[in-house]
Amino acid sequence: MPSKEELKAALHAAFDSVVEDGASYTKVYAAEIRQKNFIVLRTTTVTDFVVGFRPGGTDLVVVPVDEERGVIRAGAPVPITDVNRAAVRRRDFQGRFVVRTTDGRTFRFTVIPSVPKLLSVAYQLPVDQKEEYAAFEALRDALTAA
Repeated sequence: MPSKEELKAALHAAFDSVVEDGASYTKVYAAEIRQKNFIVLRTTTVTDFVVGFRPGGTDLVVVPVDEERGVIRAGAPVPITDVNRAAVRRRDFQGRFVVRTTDGRTFRFTVIPSVPKLLSVAYQLPVDQKEEYAAFEALRDALTAA
C-alpha cells in the first residue's frame, strides 16, 4: 500500500486531471459510508471523493474516485455553485456533510483531518490532510450559514 503522502498526491493528481485549473483548488479527500441493516446481515458501501474548493468562495467541485492498489481513477467532476446548489446541511444523522443540487443529486460525505491506517483497512483511504481540513471547515461553515 502506498504511503499517506503518495496516496494524497495521487488523489490530488486525479482531481487535477479532470478539473480545469485543478491545481488552483484546495482539495480534501472525502468518503460516503452507507450502511444498510437487514435482519441477518449489514452491508457497507464506501464511495470516495476528492472535493475541491477555493478558500473564500462557496463553489466546490466533487470528483468521485476509485482506488485500486494505489492507482487512483477519477470520475466525472460535478461542479456545485450558488446557481445549482439546492440545499446544504452541516450534519445528517450519521454526522455527514450533505449537499444537494437542483438536478437532484445528493452528496453525503465525511471529511476528517487524518485517516488512520487502521480505519483504511475497512473503509477509507489513509490520508493526512489537517491543513486542508481546516480550510474545508471554513467552507462548510460559510455554506451552512447562508
